[in-house]
Amino acid sequence: MQILYGLKYNILYYILILQAESLDKKKTEFDSTGWELINVQDIPQQMNGSDCGVFACQFAEHLARGAKLNFTQEQMPFFRRKMALEILNGELIV
Repeated sequence: MQILYGLKYNILYYILILQAESLDKKKTEFDSTGWELINVQDIPQQMNGSDCGVFACQFAEHLARGAKLNFTQEQMPFFRRKMALEILNGELIV
């Protein structure tokens, strides 16, 4: 297999991780049936080194709801508190 440099930012890197984890944990091949690769442009950008998890959760939530990706770095303190409240209450705030 060819060595792939810069894989961290390549979708192939994440597919390989999913395949390896599926084989390790489930002892079965990873099934990507129904998955679609979407290249989204002009998305919100993280501007610090501490909000990556909040950004990831917001991308997931917005995409799952079919909502526009229109949140900003300035909203991260609000989203962080909202997420904490959702965890404490055991339910999502819509």
